[in-house]
Amino acid sequence: MDHTNYSRWLPVHIRDMKTLALKHPDIAAEFKSGNFVVHKMCNSFSAMALDQCHEQNNAMVKGCGGAIGLTSNLGALRRWMIAGPEIARITAEFEEQAIKQHDGASYLRHHHHDQQPGVQAVFLKDVKALVAVLEEMGNPFFEHSQDLLAIDTRDIMDTQVAETVRKIETLGEEQYAAFVSERLEQCTTPITQTIPKNKLPLFSRPPIKSKSLEMEQLAALKSDIGLFSRLYISCQTRDGDLDNFFSHVNQAAPPTQGKIRLGVKADLLHCLESDLPENNCSAPVSDAIILDGAVVVKMLSPGTSKTFQEYGEMVFASYIHDQLKKSNRIDLVWDVYLPASLKASTREKRGKGRRKRVAPSTALPRNWMDFLRVSENKTELFSLLSNIVAHLPLAEGKEVYVTDGSEVLCSRAGLHLASLAPCSQEEADTRLLLHAADAVHKGCMKVTIRTVDTDVVVLAVDFFSEIATDELWRLAFGIGSSFRYIPIHEMAASMNPAQCLALPVFHAFTWCDTVSAFAGKGKKTAWATWKSFPEVTDAFIKLLGMSNELSEESMLLLERFVVLMYNWTSEVTEVNEARKQLFTQKSRTLENIPPTKAALVQHIRSTYFQANIWNQSLLTSPQIPDPSDWGWVKKSNGWQPLWTTLPEASNSCHELIMCRCKKGCTGRCKCAKAAFKCCTALCLCSGDC
Repeated sequence: MDHTNYSRWLPVHIRDMKTLALKHPDIAAEFKSGNFVVHKMCNSFSAMALDQCHEQNNAMVKGCGGAIGLTSNLGALRRWMIAGPEIARITAEFEEQAIKQHDGASYLRHHHHDQQPGVQAVFLKDVKALVAVLEEMGNPFFEHSQDLLAIDTRDIMDTQVAETVRKIETLGEEQYAAFVSERLEQCTTPITQTIPKNKLPLFSRPPIKSKSLEMEQLAALKSDIGLFSRLYISCQTRDGDLDNFFSHVNQAAPPTQGKIRLGVKADLLHCLESDLPENNCSAPVSDAIILDGAVVVKMLSPGTSKTFQEYGEMVFASYIHDQLKKSNRIDLVWDVYLPASLKASTREKRGKGRRKRVAPSTALPRNWMDFLRVSENKTELFSLLSNIVAHLPLAEGKEVYVTDGSEVLCSRAGLHLASLAPCSQEEADTRLLLHAADAVHKGCMKVTIRTVDTDVVVLAVDFFSEIATDELWRLAFGIGSSFRYIPIHEMAASMNPAQCLALPVFHAFTWCDTVSAFAGKGKKTAWATWKSFPEVTDAFIKLLGMSNELSEESMLLLERFVVLMYNWTSEVTEVNEARKQLFTQKSRTLENIPPTKAALVQHIRSTYFQANIWNQSLLTSPQIPDPSDWGWVKKSNGWQPLWTTLPEASNSCHELIMCRCKKGCTGRCKCAKAAFKCCTALCLCSGDC
């Protein structure tokens, strides 16, 4: 009921239908007997609803009877009301008689238009196509999931659209009952009141997108302007407390759509490699190769493969066979995509794709990268590829280990897997190290790890001495000159043990997938600050052992580290003081000054949470603390960072207190209660009292 004129007649129609049995029992009896259609011709399947027939008669009366344009002439309208229907009847009879004379007896034997040979041929073709799809794709009624999918392509509709399909009938019944109750029974709502649209996610109307980053930045800018305007006015009559102002943030969250601020991880890799000699070596000889499965899938495009089974057997399995020529052991490790993952916001920023059911006979999507942006797609694809790889025929002495959820599949029976499964680790980054340690424990002294994630390099440097292998390599996959081998054993040797231990904490503190980056400060700036302020290394190490609160000494070291990132020459040790100094004396914008101490505390807590997970990389069942205790808050749409525990500056600065006194300030005046001697121009009394 999108049209206002039609929707206003809805109560009238409902009233007529509810009172039909009382006012017109004969018509009601005919309706109940099934006589609610009209046959205007003798053709089969030509009955139409009464309202549709009524509309056709209206069209005939208006067109043939001459009703159009007469409503403005009262006399002509009266003449038409008498003669118009009769003229329309005569015209219809004339047309009917003309058709009978032209077609003769065939008029009575005329078939429905859907019974014509051409239409029937098209229908038969569609039926055969549907049967072919069912024979190729399998019986769709064997699908036990709650997904809404297309039978032929196995594309899965958005979950919100599927939810609309499930509840739309119930929702309509509830709204109809409320409509009748409010407008006709209780009469609490006017009949003419507009019926609001539900705006449900539909096939042609996808879910509403969230506010864009540009809009959030514009809103934050307007908020800053409004705040400083009010502060300027209030400080005309009151003394402002700058220390209190700069200890609070201006907005409850930065303009990043409620998600963490991203950075560039690869910058840290360049910093780590800068201390190494130039490396132009060829592919290393390895006893074991540990593969990040998601990296391999992104690297191997489907090519000419038509189905997922063909991709697994012709493309992916061929790659595994090539790797087995270089090593006796291959480990294939996949990510596990949990529905309530802290990395969900980071994955969302990589883009969205279309959900598609993965089955051996399902046709491959046209856009491979869009397909891989959906976590559910990857979960099903990884499971299919795991089973294909686990059943590959292998030569004597070759072994393949492949993860499948929390379990591990192996190419040979009887192999010891207790150190690998069951495993509750979510990220392949940490599970790669677990498989590397298992390979070393079983006699592999030279291990190659294939990945493109800087997190793996950081963890490999940290755990190198604990894994105790001769050589641990990380293979960086890229295009052209970015493809290189990085000797982790040399990288670990170039750093002292304390730096190796603190490296994951430093990496998390300066930005990772679950910890926000500092505004305008990347990995290179943080690395240079660490080298010039090595005292913070001790604070990074103590952060790993933090049970609840960080010691005051370590907190001061971390504050000093952040201050130096924003101003190398500053002598200030606390971030709140640095915020005031940089804004007032260095003319920095609010976006380019350090976070408040309260915000930094939450940043440190989220850093500990991630560093604690990484520190348990060699455990199959790490003990993960509750995120809500370490810088995260659970909301309806998932986990969101807890930016600060202090209120915004606009809600905490006493200088902004204003009263609403209309006839002079009394004892109930807000300004008087706050012990201010006078009001400001922001008050309703305009400061005249």
